Amino acid sequence: MPSHLLLAACLMLAAPGDADAVEDALRATVRLTGGASSGTGWFISVESADGKKVTLLVTAAHVFDSFPGDSGVAVLRAKVKDDYARKETAFPLRKAGKPLWTKHPEVDVAVIPFALPAGTDIAPLDYARVADEKWAEGKKVRAGDDVFIPCYPAKAEGNPAGWAILRKGSIATHPLFPLASAKTIFIDYRHYGGDSGSPVVAVRDKKPLVVGLVFAMLRQTDKSATMFEERTTHTPLGLAMTVQAPVVRQTVELWRAKK
Repeated sequence: MPSHLLLAACLMLAAPGDADAVEDALRATVRLTGGASSGTGWFISVESADGKKVTLLVTAAHVFDSFPGDSGVAVLRAKVKDDYARKETAFPLRKAGKPLWTKHPEVDVAVIPFALPAGTDIAPLDYARVADEKWAEGKKVRAGDDVFIPCYPAKAEGNPAGWAILRKGSIATHPLFPLASAKTIFIDYRHYGGDSGSPVVAVRDKKPLVVGLVFAMLRQTDKSATMFEERTTHTPLGLAMTVQAPVVRQTVELWRAKK
């Protein structure tokens, strides 16, 4: 399927007034690869401590940890006439073996500065579109709300240009506040390997609002034994373990403090 048709098909998942917000989330999301590993990342535009605009790549910390060597690859996109072309781009991940990313000390989130090449059709989300604690405290984000998840399940891409596959779910945890006891929550959608790092996006005022970041799946483990064999079965429960967005903001602030 051509890239522009895939994007249109993804947007059909959204309500008519939400399509632009969902498209913004898709445009900010990319696949990340390194060796045999794959994950999902997304870009935000932030102001550094010295007042300069910087693009940060956000993902689950274990995604970066799983990439060997000093670089990773982001599958970017470039506009070509009325379609999109794949533009794989290497980015520095370590220097002399030491990580260049900033990791949250308690949960599975990391950010790293990223220089987007000219000519790529990537639109970082404004930092203000990453939810802070006030959204949950004021019940503007709550259990049962619909959310969208641009992701790359089982390393799958939406088309050759590398667009994310858009999934839909709902917030499954209550309460979401105070943050100290709800750093991680559940999202009701079927999560697969490769989704780690995906943004969980709600639509508010016809704009995207990142409310979380996917980092793992919840599953049930059963063991059975007979005279001739022992078997372990893992059954996914259709629940994604997710870091709340205010914790992503904490990670950005840790990065700022380093500057």
